[in-house]
Amino acid sequence: MSDVLKRAQDNYQRDKDHWEEIYRKARDDMYFISDNEDAQWNADDRKLRANRPCLTIDQLGQFIHQVANTIRMNTPTINIIPEADADVETADMIKGWIKHVEYKSNADEAYDTASLSSVRCSIGFIFIDHGYVSNDSFNQELTIKRCVNALQVWLDCDSIEADGSDARRATKIQPMSAQEFKRRYPGKKVCSFGEDTKGSYKDDDSVNVAEYYEIIDEVKEVGLTDTGDMEEVVQDVEYSSTRKLKKSKVMRYILSGEEVLAQSTFPGKYIPIIPVYGEEAWIDGKRQLYSLIRKSKDAQRMYNYWKSLETELLMKQPNAPIMAGAGQVDEYKEDWLNPQKSMVLRYNTHDADGNPMPAPQRLDPPTIPTGIVNAARSTVDDIKATMGIYNASLGEASNETSGIAISRRKEEGDVATYHFGDNLKRSIAQVGKVLVCARGEVLDTPRVIAVRGVEDEPKMVGINGAMVEGQKRSYDFGKGDYGIMVTTGASSLTKRQEAADFFGEVVKSQPELMNVMGDLLFKNMDISGGQEMAERMKKVIDPKFLDENKDQEFDPEKEQMKMVIQQGEQLLADMQAQMAELEMQLKNKDGEIQVKVMAEENNASNDQAKIQLEIMKLEQEQEKLRIEAEKAKEEREFKMAALGMKQRELDLKAEDMRIRAEEERENMLLDREHKESDISDS
Repeated sequence: MSDVLKRAQDNYQRDKDHWEEIYRKARDDMYFISDNEDAQWNADDRKLRANRPCLTIDQLGQFIHQVANTIRMNTPTINIIPEADADVETADMIKGWIKHVEYKSNADEAYDTASLSSVRCSIGFIFIDHGYVSNDSFNQELTIKRCVNALQVWLDCDSIEADGSDARRATKIQPMSAQEFKRRYPGKKVCSFGEDTKGSYKDDDSVNVAEYYEIIDEVKEVGLTDTGDMEEVVQDVEYSSTRKLKKSKVMRYILSGEEVLAQSTFPGKYIPIIPVYGEEAWIDGKRQLYSLIRKSKDAQRMYNYWKSLETELLMKQPNAPIMAGAGQVDEYKEDWLNPQKSMVLRYNTHDADGNPMPAPQRLDPPTIPTGIVNAARSTVDDIKATMGIYNASLGEASNETSGIAISRRKEEGDVATYHFGDNLKRSIAQVGKVLVCARGEVLDTPRVIAVRGVEDEPKMVGINGAMVEGQKRSYDFGKGDYGIMVTTGASSLTKRQEAADFFGEVVKSQPELMNVMGDLLFKNMDISGGQEMAERMKKVIDPKFLDENKDQEFDPEKEQMKMVIQQGEQLLADMQAQMAELEMQLKNKDGEIQVKVMAEENNASNDQAKIQLEIMKLEQEQEKLRIEAEKAKEEREFKMAALGMKQRELDLKAEDMRIRAEEERENMLLDREHKESDISDS
């Protein structure tokens, strides 16, 4: 057995012993919320109830999906922060590259699976892998993969960080059939990792293959030369100072039970297996993990018991017991066992001694005690209380009446489960660190890569010296240090939908604003032809409302101003060239005086051109201020007109009320005169 295999098996057994209790409880949680009929019942309780109802009415699934789907709605975004020897533009390109890696790898599925697993059973994992872009290329790429069975992954038991960034080893078990093992590793002996070696395996037998990662440190001594350069220490050479330099290398092994099947290195310095923990606690220096439902299982069992008992009593009500004398219905036993089949129920009117007997009587059915119904209801509240999730968080009606109170109660529920989403955020930050750390080895040649913008629009850029058409500069992905910051919020699609809804409401209340922001409304609408309509709206909108930093329609005045400025700049360039030529002529003593005179004239002309250029810039600023003043004036006039219309409406309403009051007063006078006339007549 090789040293690598022995070390891997020893570390695997040590890590497995450390995580065994956590994984056992996690497995119990997953089984508890499964659809197995015995999942939420103790075996002894089910045996005691025999043939009586044992119902399972799951209440926990809705809470799991409430928390997990809330996390999904707030998509984490990896942001790149430039640090030493780094620039902002390259940081934006690295961020766009990471977004493309996430898009191509379907990383949302990996994040969602890991977060759901942490909510359901307290732990999940995210994998990062690398490989070639295609079969006919030597270019490599990084991918993000999901973990469908978190309980087959064992992380370094000495790791204490919440994102697993300090882990120095990890083991991932991949079960496969013996036939698949032979296909993948021809010529290798079929043997399962972590188990006693069998003599032989059938094709259908399951074999465990381990993917083992470990960090190996390579230490070398480096010295500082007199020139300030750092190099590896050479014997018999004096250095101003020396130090030990440690470089980490991540090794990746594929192992069976008896040999190393394959080995390679993973780029960077981190183990590419990132844990996503649920609720974390440390007791006596040992990590404890809790799922969302861990402390609610007893309340769920009680709810199932009370509902089963309630159902049992309800089932007995239609079949109320009948009281009859001994032997009174024995001759007609079949009819009385199934009275629905018989139109007439017969019985003996006398007992065996000939004495008369009363007719059999149906007794009152058993009633359901109110305590059972109330206990079931209170058990539901116990389930919610153990999680901190209340009716408002589930969208149900509660005792709150005001919108503020409902919002506050919903926020309490969100805060009670916030740690699940926050732990995913930390893990995704570690995903960003792994990708950024590995970029220098994966993207180490001049090449063109795909990146994604703010709204996930794809584009191609050249890196490490490569360029694409229209690109101003190349971005060096191998230089500079970059930090990671993860933010959460709605996805770009949701933001566009919110923007479209907002602009739609504004235009609905003030239709005249369609001529001001109609292009923004159509731009954010996910409908066929929306972008084309946005471009058409730009043509009818006043240019002063359009963003000057974006594409605009042709403006003759602005284009003329740009031409004047360009001509002025060209004039300056020509004068500078003439000055350079005159300086060359100074070497000729005969033309020294003439050159000086011409140089002074050129300096004067140069100063005059600069003054003209400054004047044009001031005129442009003045024109901009005039346009803004006109815009403010138009807005003020629009508001004054609106106020005038409102005042006229109020005046009309007041006049109408005055006329109605006069009419009512006249009617009252007429009525009084009629009544007085009637009284006098009578």
